[in-house]
Amino acid sequence: MVTKIRVIKEFNASAKPLIVGLPGMGRVGYMSANFFIEKLDGKHVADVYSTYFPPQLIVGKSGVSNLFVGRIFDVGDALIFTAETQPPNPEGQNEVCYVLLDFLSKKGINAILAGAAYVVPQVGDSRKVFIAGTDEALLSTLRELGAEPLNEGVISGINGAIVGWAKYYGIPAVVVLGETWAPIVEFDEVDYRAASRVIELIAKYLRISVDIEYMNELAGKVEKKILRAISQAMKISGAPEKKPPKEVM
Repeated sequence: MVTKIRVIKEFNASAKPLIVGLPGMGRVGYMSANFFIEKLDGKHVADVYSTYFPPQLIVGKSGVSNLFVGRIFDVGDALIFTAETQPPNPEGQNEVCYVLLDFLSKKGINAILAGAAYVVPQVGDSRKVFIAGTDEALLSTLRELGAEPLNEGVISGINGAIVGWAKYYGIPAVVVLGETWAPIVEFDEVDYRAASRVIELIAKYLRISVDIEYMNELAGKVEKKILRAISQAMKISGAPEKKPPKEVM
């Protein structure tokens, strides 16, 4: 199998962190990465082609078409790696991690922060952010910024594996997991509120300010939609309707 990187525009990666966000549960990491690309005017600098991505040509407007690829953006203070899908198997996920880090480590990136979801059955008014990583100093820095260490578990996909691969290259790395409401994942919706918490923490690490108000508005709409769907499902099943716990938003 083959994975290659095509540089579109020369860029400086020296002493910059890499923010990673690919589709996963609640699309928390994906939304976080793309928020920074949009708000920080990210410049598309490279593509990651791989035979492990789905063999599909995505047809856009006026017939303009592309394969599924990973994309690297330069947002000034950081680089972003994202894609619209992940390789469906462990071999492909590991290879994309290896090729990407082999390329960027030579360009001098100094840390990796990967966004992901931590799914729970109920959530409170203020979503938590958990962290897991391979570097004590980086973990300590993020704890001081408000994150909580994750004690146990397994983080699947590139959003997790890339942190493990980073250790091989001697790059400090951490997964930043936004507390994600399980029904949002079950209904295949985006957990904007979990993503906004991940964004806030990464922004603090980058020492930049961000406006996430519109993300909170989208979160409210999704949460109301889910609560309505749950209520309707209970009525159809004949089960006595229960009011959601106060801690559920």
